[in-house]
Amino acid sequence: MGTFPDEYYVQQILEGNIQVYSVLIDRYKHMVFTLAKKMLKNNEDAEEVAQDAFLKAYKGLANFKGDSKFSTWLYRITYHRSLDYSKRNKRQLAT
Repeated sequence: MGTFPDEYYVQQILEGNIQVYSVLIDRYKHMVFTLAKKMLKNNEDAEEVAQDAFLKAYKGLANFKGDSKFSTWLYRITYHRSLDYSKRNKRQLAT
């Protein structure tokens, strides 16, 4: 497993084969973590954001239109989750 294009796995997940989501996680975990770490400058925060991004992507998979590549969509989710996390932490530090 792991040699099919992302669209195949997305379709499989939408049809109820949720186990194949692990293939997409394995395929993109480095990209997601690296982006989050670059933005947050902290391993623990990056790990938390990476988990959150994969969870948000999974829950929103039915909304994935396929207008872009899955990796681009996941990158955007990770980017926005990292921004949100950074803003939330700045507010908490200020109080």
